[in-house]
Amino acid sequence: MTDSTTQVAANGRLAALIELGTSVWLDELGRELLERGELERLIAEDGLRGVTSNPAIFERAILAGSSYDQQIAELAASGLDAEAILEELVISDVRAACDRLRPVYEALGGADGFVSLEVSPHLARDTEGTLRQARDFWRRVARPNLMIKIPGTEEGLAAIEQATYEGINVNVTLLFSVAAYERVAEAYIRGMERRLREGLSLDVRSVASFFVSRVDTEVDRRLAASGREDLRGRAAVANARAAYRSFLRIFRGERFAALRAAGCPVQRPLWASTGVKDPAYPETFYVAALAGPDTVSTMPLKTLRACERELEVSGPTVEIDPSPDLTALAEAGIDLEEVAALLLEEGIDKFVRPFEQTLAGVARKAARALARDRAAAVALDRRARVAAADWLERGRSERLVERLLERDASAVGDPSWPELADRLGWVDAPARSLAELPRLRELAARLTAPGIDDVVLLGMGGSSLGAAALVTLGARDAASQQRRFHVLDSTHPRAVAALAATIEPQRTLLICASKSGTTLETISHLRFFAERIGDPGRIVAITDPGTPLAEQARRDGFAAIVAGDPEVGGRYSVLTVFGLVPALLAGVDPEPELKSAESVREALLADPTAALALGAAVGALAADRRYRLLLPIDEPTRVFTMWLEQLLAESSGKQGRGILPVPVVAADGRELAPRDAVRCLHAASEGARFPSAPEGTYDSPLPTVAVAGQGLGGAFFLWETATAVACRVLEVNPFDQPNVQEAKEATKSALAQGSRAPSEESEAALRLLRSTRPPSYVAFQAFLPPSPQLDRAGDELCAAVMRATGCAATFGYGPRYLHSTGQLHKGGPPEGVFVQLLDDDPYDLAIPGADYGFRALIEAQAAGDRAALEARGRPVVSLRLTGDPAAALAALAREITV
Repeated sequence: MTDSTTQVAANGRLAALIELGTSVWLDELGRELLERGELERLIAEDGLRGVTSNPAIFERAILAGSSYDQQIAELAASGLDAEAILEELVISDVRAACDRLRPVYEALGGADGFVSLEVSPHLARDTEGTLRQARDFWRRVARPNLMIKIPGTEEGLAAIEQATYEGINVNVTLLFSVAAYERVAEAYIRGMERRLREGLSLDVRSVASFFVSRVDTEVDRRLAASGREDLRGRAAVANARAAYRSFLRIFRGERFAALRAAGCPVQRPLWASTGVKDPAYPETFYVAALAGPDTVSTMPLKTLRACERELEVSGPTVEIDPSPDLTALAEAGIDLEEVAALLLEEGIDKFVRPFEQTLAGVARKAARALARDRAAAVALDRRARVAAADWLERGRSERLVERLLERDASAVGDPSWPELADRLGWVDAPARSLAELPRLRELAARLTAPGIDDVVLLGMGGSSLGAAALVTLGARDAASQQRRFHVLDSTHPRAVAALAATIEPQRTLLICASKSGTTLETISHLRFFAERIGDPGRIVAITDPGTPLAEQARRDGFAAIVAGDPEVGGRYSVLTVFGLVPALLAGVDPEPELKSAESVREALLADPTAALALGAAVGALAADRRYRLLLPIDEPTRVFTMWLEQLLAESSGKQGRGILPVPVVAADGRELAPRDAVRCLHAASEGARFPSAPEGTYDSPLPTVAVAGQGLGGAFFLWETATAVACRVLEVNPFDQPNVQEAKEATKSALAQGSRAPSEESEAALRLLRSTRPPSYVAFQAFLPPSPQLDRAGDELCAAVMRATGCAATFGYGPRYLHSTGQLHKGGPPEGVFVQLLDDDPYDLAIPGADYGFRALIEAQAAGDRAALEARGRPVVSLRLTGDPAAALAALAREITV
């Protein structure tokens, strides 16, 4: 087995592995690895022969630190969007890695020295799309030692065969079952047979990536539940060894004989996911167990370094007979084919999510690179400007903002109103939070000791939206760049399953955030993930003192209980522990935002014009029945807009009054402003850019009302203050949410009765939409699994409605919107038209301790909100979509414009 690269492998442990016939590849790629010379060292000292990459790897590389920022800035300046920028970043790294490994490739006659580049995970079920991108990447990288990664799905088989036939080196990924591996081998052989028949070169290489550790993660969980822990750690290796036996049968048997005689290379099995997930197993466990001829072992850098120190291999372990272990597992009730089918779906999700997060991160960095001065301004016509001017004068004379910031409840309403005088803690939250920050930092450092890869926030409305904005738009510290942050505020079983598939339970920290400690969605999420994580020492509760959640946390031994301030309502809580603790655990230092907020507070006490002008303008328009507030957004600021949408709608939407935020994609803002909407250019994050108000649409706008130099924290505080002022103009309580409870009670009733939301034909929805005219507005309520594709489809659907009818249109996910605009839908102006969007997917997940699952819960939430709307005379239709939801919304948008 000795060859030229074995001789340069100074590390004897890895040299022994190579001697057995296993090629050593690295499952990691990034700019720092390339620039600091680490890749060259691994090639020279460890005999490294290849590199693999995937969306999760590039998420960590690109979003960590600033290595890519200069190239992102240059590409953004050239006009490329986030996806095109991401492709250029990835291709640059892959091309550079190919060049570093080119000497290995040439020394081995093209048998090794490859770098793998994966097609978009969104194409896993798209044969033609996969082929198009594979050809495009092959052409753009233009290196002979490139491999294109194609998923081994049913749809991927034809793409694998065709790409092989076209001479593209293919790394087949996401293989979990022996049967799937055999189908992939056949696809490779068919492609090479076509080349042989046509007299084409057979110098085309392929590997089949068979995933290892994830099998043990799933099987070990099932074994623990059935009391068969004696079989732990045996499934993954046995499954891989069975696949190797299929490799020997296929490539050393008659099926491959003609190609072998013609000099065709075999398609080598590649052992992927070799880093251990269970800390009870040695880091070298899978590498040592699967050594042998014609194999590849691709390792994370951590595993490779462990192999440098500790690897012991004494023979071709991959050839050990797996039959005894496979028989024992089958007798214990483990169906490996069923496990493989589950892991394939989870595997696709595991790559889709980081791909989308990387896109969002690139978009943020691009926006910051194109930074412009930010402003919060309102464009008003003459009539509304007069009304705002009256309130400006009145607010100044009454010292409205100053009294509010001095915690005088009478500044914004009747002090006897429920939840008014006792909900003013937010006005001095910045200063109090700054004082509390050292303690919170110590807590975060303790909870995120090495070994935590994922931080998951479970929370609805104010318990998650502000934290998501802080984390998404903030800068992470270097120590936490590898840690991923997730927010779950959907009860759709597909959304819950996608998150479950993304995280490794043993390396996850769970945050359960609920002010009341009784939020149905959050408690259901907690039950599900607490069971999967299995260790209450990795769960944090953020809740007000004395709540049921606080009691549970004490009883079950959670890692920490962080007490919220009862004098701060949920939607005003971003600058309290509800925003700060998740930010710190995700690696974002909130101190600059707290200082920014405190500086804005001090500035407003000295000169209240900014908040007074903004609140008076928005409130005066709403009082004049001009309550649609247009919020132009771009992708990096969407998360801030979601926070602002809740703040405005839930604070103001009562007693038949309210402010309806209408988010629109910035590029559409010029043409989609409803005639009776006020345009707001809101401060969001550094680098956010918004178009100016269309010339000629309005009279001269008010002067800029933002406080100069404000940061994200200042934007939070400015809008909180302005919203309270706007509610004073509307004469509604800014801190209560009386109609939110209606939907909660209706949901409980629907759950008890097992109710599903009724559904109408699409024609009913189209008739309702086409007949709607201003001043009505349309609210699409999507009880669907959130995704960036669906976000974009929702944007386009709303744009189609606004073009066709002139009505404002909004798109919100259920149940998220129930804790946000749901208050305005029921308590605000009675002019809404509501279209519920549901799917026909039967997939479900059980909720531990409940007699219903997530499917029943989300159906009941849709049915409950429909009942609450109908009880108030609001027109509602429920449309059940078939197939891909984003495609269905695109079709609906086309129908509306007909």
